[in-house]
Amino acid sequence: MPKATRSLTPTQELTSRLMRIVRTCPAAAGEVLELVFLASRIEAATLADPEYRDARRVISRLRNPLWEMGPADREALLQAAETIRRVCRLKEEQIPVTPLADAGERARIEVRLAAALAGELPPEQIARVAGVVAAALQE
Repeated sequence: MPKATRSLTPTQELTSRLMRIVRTCPAAAGEVLELVFLASRIEAATLADPEYRDARRVISRLRNPLWEMGPADREALLQAAETIRRVCRLKEEQIPVTPLADAGERARIEVRLAAALAGELPPEQIARVAGVVAAALQE
């Protein structure tokens, strides 16, 4: 009798792929654990992160790993990134080029600064401060 295959959730599939990478490249274990943690937050907290900011960062990190690897491992990371992108229904242009280059970060900072500093600074100065803060966060 053929063995029944159990389908995995996207997070389980990603975790499984990432753990294969850890077995072949133990030096990547710390980075992979961070990715697994972020991926679990994507599934658990979509209401808290409706714009999938964590998902975008995970995809970007998978596409730009901080360690060296062979072509097969690189392909596994790219497949994992594509799985997350597809499950979250994110368009390619929504994925930051680097993990911290979230395009919407500056706008969010500016809105919060404007609310906190309303009446104290003119909008031009708030925009400049928001730019400096966003740049500092991306370093």
